[in-house]
Amino acid sequence: MVAGKTAIVTGAGRGIGRGIAMLLAKEGAQVVVCDIGASLQGEGRDAGPAQETVNAIKKAGGAAIASTLSIIDPKDAEAIVKSALDAFGRVDILVNNAGILRDVIFHKMSWSDWSDVIAVHLNGSFNMSRAVAPHFREQNAGAFVHMTSTSGLVGNFGQANYMAAKLGIIGLSRERKGRVSMYARIASRPLRSRA
Repeated sequence: MVAGKTAIVTGAGRGIGRGIAMLLAKEGAQVVVCDIGASLQGEGRDAGPAQETVNAIKKAGGAAIASTLSIIDPKDAEAIVKSALDAFGRVDILVNNAGILRDVIFHKMSWSDWSDVIAVHLNGSFNMSRAVAPHFREQNAGAFVHMTSTSGLVGNFGQANYMAAKLGIIGLSRERKGRVSMYARIASRPLRSRA
């Protein structure tokens, strides 16, 4: 199903993202491994995790490249997509997995605790989705995979920032579903002349 396709996976240097990237590659996809190498709290940068995932994919016989650009910057998101196109000639799948945690009781949550989590989870998902959308539309094909959490629906103590971000991603996903299906319906209609 994914053989010969190109996937971009954010937050793919460790954890769930790495597992997704490895499985996509095992199934024959070419993978852009995006990860700035920050801690779970979003601190620091390290090219190591992204490159380690790429090395593991290549060792297993797959194709992958690393990107350590930040998804919170719209220009970097565009550059990540360009790297996929330059390396593999296309982009077919976007997995928005990157995230950080800053669990703090609400009355002690700083602006940075709030805005940094929103920036990575929600704004990063928007930036990457926006960067691939024209290519998906031109191809009349493409898959958006947005990682969310039950925290966005039912809540969790000390996670107002994370909950808001994840619920926002649910909204983004619903909008994308409606737009993508609209494009598919429009594209499937035969063109008629008005002569």
